Amino acid sequence: MIDATSLSERESYIVAQALYEFIRLEQLKPVDKRRQSDVQDAKALMHARFDNELAMLVQSDEVAGREPPDCWRTASIGG
Repeated sequence: MIDATSLSERESYIVAQALYEFIRLEQLKPVDKRRQSDVQDAKALMHARFDNELAMLVQSDEVAGREPPDCWRTASIGG
């Protein structure tokens, strides 16, 4: 597991961006092809460790006129 406190700001942003794009790509798939539990874990991790970066990524999408992926979490990791 990544210890977000030991990451630089740039490294945190890159990890958050990877999770964000994973969520986006999974949500583009048909429902029966999605890795739903992995998406839920990614969302929970984003909020637990990379909440500030998530806000920047959503804002960036909105400014660029793109629809941000649904990153609202519904369960905790593994839950």
